[in-house]
Amino acid sequence: MRKIYRYEKLTYTGQSDEDIEFEVKFISDGNIGHTVINVPGDNDPEIANSGKASLGKIQSLISEKTFVVSDIANPIPQEDTITIEYYINQKLIKSHSNLKTETDRPYVILTIKFSVK
Repeated sequence: MRKIYRYEKLTYTGQSDEDIEFEVKFISDGNIGHTVINVPGDNDPEIANSGKASLGKIQSLISEKTFVVSDIANPIPQEDTITIEYYINQKLIKSHSNLKTETDRPYVILTIKFSVK
């Protein structure tokens, strides 16, 4: 059965002209997945498996919350745990881990509020 893991009230503060790079790292062997990042405006980046995406300048992200949705699978029977890390500008924003006995096809949803120093 698929399970949803929600992480709310995540924040990132930076300079208004700071470029924001979002990164997904699959830590467990065999993870595959797709991540969609809903940012203000019409240009929502996507990341296949592990990877990075530019979200633009922080000033363009402060008007609304940013939502990140990852659809993950781990088909390797020998792997017991699914572990994923999320970074903003190389700073760990959230680490997710679940046992495959809970679900081997999790949805991970992050809600991030950007602000200016």
